[in-house]
Amino acid sequence: MRIGVTNQKGGAGKTTTTLNVAGALNQLGNDVLVIDLDPQGHATEGLGCEDLYDDRERDSLFDVLPDLDRMDDLDQLIIEHDEVDAVPSHEKMINAEDALANVMKREERLDMLLEETDQDYDYVLVDCPPNLGVLTDNAIVATGNVLIPAQAKTTSIRAIKLLFKQLRSIESAFGDVDELALVANEVEVDGEADEMMDWFRNVFEDKDGCEVFEVRKRVALQRAWNNGVSIFEHEEESDMEDVYLDVARHLEAFGDE
Repeated sequence: MRIGVTNQKGGAGKTTTTLNVAGALNQLGNDVLVIDLDPQGHATEGLGCEDLYDDRERDSLFDVLPDLDRMDDLDQLIIEHDEVDAVPSHEKMINAEDALANVMKREERLDMLLEETDQDYDYVLVDCPPNLGVLTDNAIVATGNVLIPAQAKTTSIRAIKLLFKQLRSIESAFGDVDELALVANEVEVDGEADEMMDWFRNVFEDKDGCEVFEVRKRVALQRAWNNGVSIFEHEEESDMEDVYLDVARHLEAFGDE
């Protein structure tokens, strides 16, 4: 099952969601691949692979995505991690949007790479950039499923509506896209957060099979990220582990339908 983790609004918690849902899926016995498609490389850093981000000798998705002759090279980019395998980002990815601008099937390159891989994973999670450009389009086309992180703040409403428009546009050209769940991040105890949680539920729980999950702000999540692991491999326990396990079980149930 392939899943794009996307929301073009900065600070929505995409990387935190990606890494901890990946960790939860691993805890449930799944083999997981995380693809860091964000040129900023936050997931790469959160996996403890920041030294690979600026390694000039290493090939990256920037070298492979624009080249039709390299559509079977994804396996060469995969690294093993304690919890999950990963395709790290690279500083060269800053220029990836330009490199893909005029190539054939530019929105389908990641899908082509995944189709050609020899590796066998139960789940592939793609951490998307904080924009609605061609890289995010690649993730959505390749996965056909989206997990949407968001802050429980009113500023999230416009971003989610714009994302819905983009998803419907991609559907019209490439086929159905399923919204699997919304993960509200760093939810505070205040009136704005309560109103937004109601709004999230009204919008998302009307969608077939979609659920809303609530992640409270916990210092342990940041510390786990700083140590290059998910909350499940971090030395501190956190009550948010149960939330991410619930997300993972929901994804498993959705995939079994």
